[in-house]
Amino acid sequence: MTKNILTLLVMLMIIPMAQAKGKSNFSIENPLPVAITKNLKLNLINKFSDFNKTDNTAISEIVEKAGKKVSGIVSWYADKFHGKKTSSGELYNKNNLTAAHKTLPFGTKVKVTNTNNGKSVVVKINDRGPHTKSRLLDLSKAAFTSIGSTNAGTLNVEMEVVE
Repeated sequence: MTKNILTLLVMLMIIPMAQAKGKSNFSIENPLPVAITKNLKLNLINKFSDFNKTDNTAISEIVEKAGKKVSGIVSWYADKFHGKKTSSGELYNKNNLTAAHKTLPFGTKVKVTNTNNGKSVVVKINDRGPHTKSRLLDLSKAAFTSIGSTNAGTLNVEMEVVE
């Protein structure tokens, strides 16, 4: 996302410079038409607005794809987080079937299936995370142990939005 915002800012700075007299890669006789420049700026600004609403965009795409499976790696919350507040405001309970996801709306139900043994669990999203790029979800201890062993630390899974 930072890369996209940086690209937008660079584009917004380049357009006026490209139209400046004597400092343009475009000929002075044929600068970019004002209408094209305005449309380009509006499109970039709209895209920037979309990046500010990343959660909503990603959420709608993910929710629309409900029923489609996404593969990835999950981990589980350490015991030290038990009783701590989650991003949704709920207290984390290691005995509940909950999970953290980067963009899904709180309350979304997700079926998580261990691809090694076929065991599944349905969890409720109540937190943001995981904070490791390579991970799909952080599962509560109860959810993780219902599909695999916490000794493993991580599991390969398929995730499917069910509700």
